Amino acid sequence: MPDAVHELLATEVALDKLAARGIAREEAEQLLRHRYVLVANLRGDPLRPQRRNRRILIGTTYGGRVLTLVIEATLDPTTWLLVTGWESTAAERTMMKSR
Repeated sequence: MPDAVHELLATEVALDKLAARGIAREEAEQLLRHRYVLVANLRGDPLRPQRRNRRILIGTTYGGRVLTLVIEATLDPTTWLLVTGWESTAAERTMMKSR
Protein backbone atom coordinates (compact mmCIF):
# COMPACT_ATOMS: atom_id res chain seq x y z
CA MET A 1 0.00 0.00 0.00
CA PRO A 2 1.42 3.41 -0.88
CA ASP A 3 2.15 5.92 1.84
CA ALA A 4 -0.71 8.21 2.87
CA VAL A 5 -0.35 11.50 4.72
CA HIS A 6 -3.42 12.70 6.59
CA GLU A 7 -1.75 14.62 9.40
CA LEU A 8 1.56 16.39 10.00
CA LEU A 9 3.01 16.74 13.50
CA ALA A 10 5.70 19.36 14.05
CA THR A 11 8.21 20.02 16.82
CA GLU A 12 9.28 23.53 17.74
CA VAL A 13 12.62 22.83 16.08
CA ALA A 14 10.89 21.95 12.79
CA LEU A 15 8.66 25.02 13.00
CA ASP A 16 11.73 27.19 13.62
CA LYS A 17 13.38 25.72 10.51
CA LEU A 18 10.29 26.52 8.44
CA ALA A 19 10.02 30.03 9.89
CA ALA A 20 13.65 30.71 9.00
CA ARG A 21 12.68 30.04 5.39
CA GLY A 22 9.52 32.14 5.54
CA ILE A 23 7.11 29.20 5.72
CA ALA A 24 4.22 29.19 8.19
CA ARG A 25 2.92 25.99 9.80
CA GLU A 26 -0.45 26.63 8.15
CA GLU A 27 1.18 26.67 4.72
CA ALA A 28 2.84 23.30 5.36
CA GLU A 29 -0.52 21.83 6.40
CA GLN A 30 -2.20 23.22 3.27
CA LEU A 31 -0.13 20.88 1.11
CA LEU A 32 -2.24 17.97 2.36
CA ARG A 33 -5.44 19.64 1.10
CA HIS A 34 -4.17 19.86 -2.49
CA ARG A 35 -2.62 17.40 -4.90
CA TYR A 36 0.85 16.51 -3.69
CA VAL A 37 3.70 14.19 -4.62
CA LEU A 38 5.33 11.88 -2.09
CA VAL A 39 8.72 10.45 -3.02
CA ALA A 40 11.38 8.40 -1.28
CA ASN A 41 14.15 10.27 0.49
CA LEU A 42 17.29 9.37 -1.43
CA ARG A 43 19.66 11.28 0.84
CA GLY A 44 21.59 9.80 3.70
CA ASP A 45 23.30 6.52 4.37
CA PRO A 46 21.37 3.52 2.93
CA LEU A 47 22.04 1.60 6.16
CA ARG A 48 20.44 4.23 8.44
CA PRO A 49 16.71 4.19 9.21
CA GLN A 50 16.44 7.85 8.16
CA ARG A 51 16.51 6.83 4.53
CA ARG A 52 13.75 4.24 4.96
CA ASN A 53 11.56 6.29 7.31
CA ARG A 54 11.64 9.66 5.55
CA ARG A 55 9.81 10.93 2.51
CA ILE A 56 9.84 14.13 0.50
CA LEU A 57 6.41 15.74 0.11
CA ILE A 58 6.02 18.34 -2.65
CA GLY A 59 2.80 20.33 -2.95
CA THR A 60 1.13 23.71 -3.27
CA THR A 61 -0.33 26.10 -0.73
CA TYR A 62 -3.60 28.00 -1.11
CA GLY A 63 -1.51 30.97 -2.25
CA GLY A 64 0.15 28.93 -5.00
CA ARG A 65 3.57 28.49 -3.38
CA VAL A 66 5.19 25.16 -4.18
CA LEU A 67 6.89 23.77 -1.08
CA THR A 68 9.02 20.73 -0.37
CA LEU A 69 8.79 19.12 3.07
CA VAL A 70 10.89 16.36 4.59
CA ILE A 71 8.63 14.13 6.69
CA GLU A 72 9.32 11.10 8.84
CA ALA A 73 7.12 8.10 9.57
CA THR A 74 5.47 7.66 12.97
CA LEU A 75 3.75 4.61 14.45
CA ASP A 76 0.50 5.73 12.81
CA PRO A 77 0.90 5.08 9.06
CA THR A 78 -1.07 8.22 8.09
CA THR A 79 0.52 10.61 10.60
CA TRP A 80 3.97 11.97 9.76
CA LEU A 81 6.49 14.11 11.63
CA LEU A 82 7.57 17.28 9.84
CA VAL A 83 11.37 17.58 9.84
CA THR A 84 12.09 20.60 7.63
CA GLY A 85 10.96 22.31 4.45
CA TRP A 86 11.84 24.86 1.79
CA GLU A 87 10.56 26.59 -1.35
CA SER A 88 10.67 23.91 -4.04
CA THR A 89 13.51 23.89 -6.53
CA ALA A 90 12.91 23.81 -10.29
CA ALA A 91 13.59 20.05 -10.32
CA GLU A 92 11.09 19.48 -7.49
CA ARG A 93 8.47 21.58 -9.30
CA THR A 94 9.00 19.42 -12.38
CA MET A 95 8.42 16.27 -10.31
CA MET A 96 5.18 17.81 -9.06
CA LYS A 97 3.98 18.54 -12.60
CA SER A 98 4.99 15.17 -14.03
CA ARG A 99 2.90 13.10 -11.63
